[in-house]
Amino acid sequence: MRKLIAAFSIAVLGGLGIAQAGCPSPKESYVLYAPDFAFYPESLIKAYQEAKKENEELKTKLEKCQKELALLKAKEAELRARYGELSQEVQRLREQIAEIEALQRRLAELKAQAESRLSQCKEMLKRWQSLPKSYTVKRGDTLWGISAKDYIYGDPWQWPLIYKANRDKIKNPHLIYPKQVLKIPRDITCKDIIEARKKALRTPPPPGVKPRKVGPVKAEDVPKTATDYFLCTNCVK
Repeated sequence: MRKLIAAFSIAVLGGLGIAQAGCPSPKESYVLYAPDFAFYPESLIKAYQEAKKENEELKTKLEKCQKELALLKAKEAELRARYGELSQEVQRLREQIAEIEALQRRLAELKAQAESRLSQCKEMLKRWQSLPKSYTVKRGDTLWGISAKDYIYGDPWQWPLIYKANRDKIKNPHLIYPKQVLKIPRDITCKDIIEARKKALRTPPPPGVKPRKVGPVKAEDVPKTATDYFLCTNCVK
């Protein structure tokens, strides 16, 4: 092809020379320069082949990008699903944390209440331990009156407790004598107190004695007195 173009150029130049020799000189002269050869078929074919090659490369890159895009979309869908699961898990964790925090607050309240109750129990135990465990009868005393004293039971209807503990000294609950030293039971239970009150309510007091009422006079309604505080507060409603 190059030889053909060269021969063609030489022929053109030779023909021009001959024409100039036999003809008068034209007013304008034409000269072919190197850039003019860029429009010949060989250059066009080369440019086409390069463009085709570049198109194939771009097509390959496009296919690769499309595959990567499909993978990214699949990954996006997976992440969105995972995000939904994690959101639900986060919500569950938040609810659990709220429950734990509420439980901690409740435990703190219960701890404060327990400490307060413990302090009260210690005080009641101290007071209970300081109560007398014996009583010396004075003139005019009755078991009802002794039982009603605040430092004994604070409840006249508990006199059977004293009577039962001193059966070796007392034959008739209506008859006690000055200077008798009576035992005052302290190691008693709520059941003991209720049974004593039942018996007292069934037994008429001595003539002329009117026991002081302490709240509703029912055997189960144990009053909160000096002795009952520690023993019965938590077991009798």
